[in-house]
Amino acid sequence: MELTGRGKTLLVVSVVVGLTALAVGEGDLLRAALLAAITPLGGLVLLRWTRPTLESNRVLNPPQVEAGQSTQVRLGIQNTGRRRPPALMLEDRIPYRLGNRPRLVLERLAPGARSVVNYTITPGTRGAYELGPLTVRTADPFGLAVSVQEFPITTELVVTPRIQPLSSLLLPGGAGMSSGESAAHAVAITGNDDIAVREYRHGDDMRRVHWKASAHRGQLMVRREEQPWENNAAVLLDVRRGAHRGELSSFEWMVDAAASATVRLARDGIDPWLITAERDFECRQGDYSQALRYLATVAAAPEAPVAHMVEQAQRSRSVSGIVAFLGHLTPEEGAALGRLAKRGGHCSALVVDPVRWIPKAPTGRIDPREQVFAEQHRAAVAALANAGWQVIPVVAGTELRRVWPRLGAWRTLA
Repeated sequence: MELTGRGKTLLVVSVVVGLTALAVGEGDLLRAALLAAITPLGGLVLLRWTRPTLESNRVLNPPQVEAGQSTQVRLGIQNTGRRRPPALMLEDRIPYRLGNRPRLVLERLAPGARSVVNYTITPGTRGAYELGPLTVRTADPFGLAVSVQEFPITTELVVTPRIQPLSSLLLPGGAGMSSGESAAHAVAITGNDDIAVREYRHGDDMRRVHWKASAHRGQLMVRREEQPWENNAAVLLDVRRGAHRGELSSFEWMVDAAASATVRLARDGIDPWLITAERDFECRQGDYSQALRYLATVAAAPEAPVAHMVEQAQRSRSVSGIVAFLGHLTPEEGAALGRLAKRGGHCSALVVDPVRWIPKAPTGRIDPREQVFAEQHRAAVAALANAGWQVIPVVAGTELRRVWPRLGAWRTLA
């Protein structure tokens, strides 16, 4: 408990007036000064007597939202003491990016009573935000003294990237591939020999022999029944800090795009597999919550080599397609990514154009470093295209929903 600014001012003025009254011998003025000095001190005594014993909780509905959507925060306050306190002023501490701190007034709570107050926040950017602690202030009737209680419990609000509405990439009519020979038309990111067949081993059932593959390889080959084909797709996200432009605005574009692609593929019945140089998430049976949770907080990393992302991708079995969201590339990085495209399939890369992401005013001369930078990137893009990738350049202002249909039609398993 402490005096407010008003209470401190009144106390100081009372002391000054009292000393003046003593100096000039004014008894009435001295009594008035004493009465004025007692008032804020009496406020402290009153607050100590009526100080409430409170319990608090905070509930978010929902606890995870998309950027631009609203969530409701419910604060529950219960008076567990035996006294009825004055009105309560609630202030919930929230990050500045979520707006001003909400301040709410709660009327006098009877002993044992519980009350709930609500406020709404609409986060504009992705991230994980801590709401709290909650501060409860109680003041005396004249506002001369205040009692402050802080409830240290915090609640996490997860804000996922904005999900853009994308069209389906599935063929009309639900046309699909069988899980047998036609699975070879998909992308085998673990190597040429890890698609649908393997070498014959002693004891293998002869009914599993794949005669077409055996004739092509010149040795007996059997179907890989222990690794059944799965209808999934890899979504690659480049998180290298140095690969993005516009104070990482291109990185934020890529994060939103990767989240939108993950959700769209899952809704199409394709299990997306989100891959970065640091982590990977398999989204099975339409559950992409963990992937979105990761994308809510992913940050550009100074060290996240493309080779690590390729290694992550090569751990998987065959997938029906790859969608990559990439920043600036060197020819070596383009060649490494090119090796992921095996035996056809849909391999698409949306690549940031490092030179044209933010147009620059013409100066009449060309920066040699920019020229080398651009030449490296063009060579990398050419390596991707030569390996069979479909490459779509991305500049500032590009709308994913407009370039997404250019990825072509996908097929699902029958």
